[in-house]
Amino acid sequence: MRKSVAAGCASRGLACVLLLAACWLATGTAQAAGPWDGKTIQSIEVEGLVLLSQETLLYYLDLAVGKPLDAAALDAKVHDLWKRQLVDDVNVDATAEGAGVRLSIRVKERPVLRSVSYKGLKRLAKTDIDDRFAKEQVDLREGRPLPRGELARVESIIEDMYREKGYRFAQVTAVLDEVEKGTVTATITVDEGDRVRIGDIDFEGNEVFGDLRLRWVMKNTKESGLVTRFLKKDIYNPAKLEEDLVKVRDLYRGAGYKNVLVGDARTEVREKGGKRRLVLVIPIDEGERWRFGKVTVAGNERFTSDTVLSLITLKEGGWLRSDVIDDAVEKIKQSYDNSGYIFSRVDPVLVERDGYVADLELRITESDQFKVGRIEFEGNTSTRDKVLRRELRVQEGLFVNLGGIKNSVYKVNQLGFFKLEEGEPVKFDADNEKKLVNLTFAGKEDNRTELQFGAGYSDSLGFFGQLSFRTFNFMGRGETMGVSFESGSRRDIYDVSYFVPWFLDKPQSVGAQLSQTRLEFFLAEDRFIRESLGGTLSFSRSFGLFQSLGVSYSRQRYTGEIFDRAADGSTTVIDEGTIDSSAIQPVWSYNSIDNRFEPTRGQRIRGSFQYAGGVLGGNNWLTRSELSYTLFRPISGYPVRTVFGFNVEAGRVDAFGSERNAQGQQVDRTLNRLERYFLGGENSIRGHRFRSIFVRNEDGDLVPDPLIPTIGYGGDEYLQVNVEYHFLLGGPFRLIVFADGGNVFGDFVETETVNGQQQSRLVKQSIDFNNLRWTAGAELRLLVPVFGAPLRFIYSTQLDDELPGDDFETFRFSIGASF
Repeated sequence: MRKSVAAGCASRGLACVLLLAACWLATGTAQAAGPWDGKTIQSIEVEGLVLLSQETLLYYLDLAVGKPLDAAALDAKVHDLWKRQLVDDVNVDATAEGAGVRLSIRVKERPVLRSVSYKGLKRLAKTDIDDRFAKEQVDLREGRPLPRGELARVESIIEDMYREKGYRFAQVTAVLDEVEKGTVTATITVDEGDRVRIGDIDFEGNEVFGDLRLRWVMKNTKESGLVTRFLKKDIYNPAKLEEDLVKVRDLYRGAGYKNVLVGDARTEVREKGGKRRLVLVIPIDEGERWRFGKVTVAGNERFTSDTVLSLITLKEGGWLRSDVIDDAVEKIKQSYDNSGYIFSRVDPVLVERDGYVADLELRITESDQFKVGRIEFEGNTSTRDKVLRRELRVQEGLFVNLGGIKNSVYKVNQLGFFKLEEGEPVKFDADNEKKLVNLTFAGKEDNRTELQFGAGYSDSLGFFGQLSFRTFNFMGRGETMGVSFESGSRRDIYDVSYFVPWFLDKPQSVGAQLSQTRLEFFLAEDRFIRESLGGTLSFSRSFGLFQSLGVSYSRQRYTGEIFDRAADGSTTVIDEGTIDSSAIQPVWSYNSIDNRFEPTRGQRIRGSFQYAGGVLGGNNWLTRSELSYTLFRPISGYPVRTVFGFNVEAGRVDAFGSERNAQGQQVDRTLNRLERYFLGGENSIRGHRFRSIFVRNEDGDLVPDPLIPTIGYGGDEYLQVNVEYHFLLGGPFRLIVFADGGNVFGDFVETETVNGQQQSRLVKQSIDFNNLRWTAGAELRLLVPVFGAPLRFIYSTQLDDELPGDDFETFRFSIGASF
């Protein structure tokens, strides 16, 4: 008898039996296979063993001298031995010996891999290759037998990895060297070749859309250029190309070409300028343009057909646009999801008619309606459950609302001190019998208790030291408490505050703050000192998802001094005054921004009106109206996350009432210079020094303060615009390019000479978009926990002409956020 099993015959049951019979005939033995079965094995001879012992081999084959031979059982045992990956081939010959049979077994063992080495590996890291091998389940492990054919897979996988990086001509060769009998080493040699970039992307058969429009919708596959080389989008990657071809199909289907065919791209490599460039040729069969026919609904019981159709905007006779159909399906599905039918389905079916018209049938499978069972939280080791629960927009016992769950995740994350998991923030556990869904919100504590101490330097504040304690989750109740002290060469701050976001367990907040500040800054040759002492009480009520309406009362006493610096360095007080302010301020706000210091999405709208003096007392009688709008929107996620930011704000302040002057005359009250608007600084128009943008006349000259001609005049109106583009570089780093614009405007008296005589005229200014000061630049931000806010390194340049009296700084350092 002769038996041979190789790597390719692992699953040939009957085939191997036939092969066994063929081998017997090949020996020239006159006897058929049958006579050997049942014969007693008289002796066994084994050849070719290196690592396996003869006893181990015979154990696996279930052979022993004195046992009867069972050909079928031996066939199965040989295959079992091959599956153990210990051998590559086994041959069994049977010859007569006395009244029994003699077996001669020849074995080719599978070699053991001692080591794997690489040559020429530059563009790929060995760890990347190991990760891919693990993903592809490549059996190339040192100290284990090396399966036949695995080296061919290794070559193919590494070449594919190089093609994904644009090295289409990379060649990989794997060679085995026997270091000792039964043991080999593998050497994988890589010839990377040149990276081939995409030179041209051409389309065939397109008439409706031009090549430029089709290339535009392809987000990951681009022709080689300065920008695309930097973004690595000019590298041919079949997987990413397929994603882009789906976008091309969606473009056509969104215009009514529902049967468009976008074929597989043909690739050609051409020489250009001594470099090889890849050309992609994409065939397109546009087909005919289709129109909407009738729209019907089937399977709906919870909502009437009229109700379902009212949710969508599909008009009979319009072009058959796939995006409109997708939006309709999404709106209907959301209506069911928000009513407890979370396992419902909406399937759009198109029925073609003559004249390239397709009727749309929306087939709805409602399934069962579910209610919310238990709501639990995981990971909140210090935050109390009720602090998180009150932010939820779903309740136990009510029907499941997936939109409410999504909003709940957003609101909890917006707290800032408990971060839900990004991958699976909410775990669903459905009880099909009781029609209940248990919800578990899983996250982790984000420590927002800050104990800060240290010293630093800021261009606007000089050297300073600080010590503060602030917690945004006091005793796990979500309340904010802060005590801070800061002292420096230009600013002193003493502040105590307490804020309760859910007063009496209702969506209303109360807060109190006591503060004493001293601020010193310079304008030209003059030094300003402003000191204040006072407190604020606030109350607000939340309504809706992100809105609030509140009111605050503040009592402050401001003292201001202005020092003129002489040539010898000495200073003289040229003005001083005291403001006793008693003010009330209602505020309406809408805030959906996800993070104050690291925003990625959301918007904020804030409107306020301040009334000071009058019936409230004090000597500061004014009204102030301010409105602001801020937007953050994610733009891209690859290869780097980017965010667009926009801020616009405006305000007006007016004095009212009358008072007696020093001569006892009744005169209209004037606005104190400390209450006027001044722009400039890292939180308004970057590059211009803090409070260095004053009112200017038509010629661009500074309007001097009527009481202190050495300084500029503040405005009673202002407009500020900020545009930012954020590059999230990973970790705490963020690069921002920006453009800032703004100005202050006010009424002032201008003196001019007419016919040799001086005449005065009142100039009334109002907000003018054409009269803004513009700057631009770049900013690097680093979020440092010890400061609780980002460090900012700002480079700015002026975009408009420099005007007399401009105080501009190209580089500044600061702490905080821009808006």
